[in-house]
Amino acid sequence: MPRFSVDRILLFAVVTSVLVGCSAPPKREISTETIRFAALPNGHDPYNPEELTKTAGGAQMVGGRGVIRRLEKLHGHSLNIIELSGGGQNGAFGAGFLKGWRKTGTRPEFDVVTGVSTGALLATHAFLGTPADDAVLEKLFTQTYPSKIYRKRGVLSGILDLITGGRSFFDTSPMAAMIDEVIDMDVLRRVAKAHDNNRRLWVGTTNMDYDQTWVWSMGAIAKQGDQEALELYKKVLRASAAPPIAFPPVEIDGHLFADGSVRQNIVVVGLTGTVLPMSSKFGPGNKYVIRNGKDSKEPYAIQNAAVNMVGPALNIMMNNSMDTVLLRSYLAARIHDYNFHITSIPKEVASGNNILAFNNQEMRNAFDAGFALAQQENAWRTAPKMLTDLPVWVLQPLRNTKLETKVGD
Repeated sequence: MPRFSVDRILLFAVVTSVLVGCSAPPKREISTETIRFAALPNGHDPYNPEELTKTAGGAQMVGGRGVIRRLEKLHGHSLNIIELSGGGQNGAFGAGFLKGWRKTGTRPEFDVVTGVSTGALLATHAFLGTPADDAVLEKLFTQTYPSKIYRKRGVLSGILDLITGGRSFFDTSPMAAMIDEVIDMDVLRRVAKAHDNNRRLWVGTTNMDYDQTWVWSMGAIAKQGDQEALELYKKVLRASAAPPIAFPPVEIDGHLFADGSVRQNIVVVGLTGTVLPMSSKFGPGNKYVIRNGKDSKEPYAIQNAAVNMVGPALNIMMNNSMDTVLLRSYLAARIHDYNFHITSIPKEVASGNNILAFNNQEMRNAFDAGFALAQQENAWRTAPKMLTDLPVWVLQPLRNTKLETKVGD
């Protein structure tokens, strides 16, 4: 930390005062731009929450009523769905797990992939699903250092930037460049082709203006097929992985978007919009959840400085909402008589406590742990761990009731 003389500090204070008075950020207005590719998690229109969206994908958006049954009919079989959670640098666990799962020869082609935050960065290549895509994810999550994600602002420049209308502690142009490397027109064409084959890729973001989770149909964006679509696709990924204050928000069509995990750390498929239990004529499908984090963590002393608190604070926020969203995901599986599978980072893995540290060794530890776990017989659990805290009268219908009621579309 450089030492500053009193006169320099006073000069800085004077300059800051002048700049604060003359460089306030321009006033923003609420955007009502046409929503082209996004919907609320229940498949409804963000501007008219009581009505189904008319955007690309229509009722087949993530939460639209009967979305699982509709996709089953299009495919002619029950679905394999995977939901990828947020977790910052812990996304390395998901990357390793996907690669290890492939090695077992049992990893399916996913009919539906959803992602939030670091899960959004995993989602495209998990969706495309070739060995080459696994290699992209391995490189992305094991050859990454803080300097490839963000640049720290200097102490004085950072404070000055925040005081005078700056948007974040860190400059994330390196992360944007990294996304540019792995998302190109060829990737867009492959996603569009999969979308034409009735496979779905959905990414969750937080609309800061509307205090809503917006879920984007990435396949519908890809089908547009031009440079504008490519830039929008990459913007959505950047937005989903942009924790507020730490990383700058991303503006799309006049809206400010931030990390999807701020409101919902998993995009849940098939719960909202469904009113009764349903069984499928195709038999049980599978819902997989990769939790890029641990079910519980040991206490540790957080460094008492603002810049050091952002990552741990985000982790606390995600963990506190995780039980609720996992229960919703589990319920969605049971309602449709689907098998539920969940995995997470083993407690003993040294994957770090600051999910925004992007510590290369900790990320390698998480990747290796995921790779090894995926090849073990106990790789998956059949219910979220928090269910053990629920009373028997709740657990019994959740776990043992046969869901035989059939509901038509």
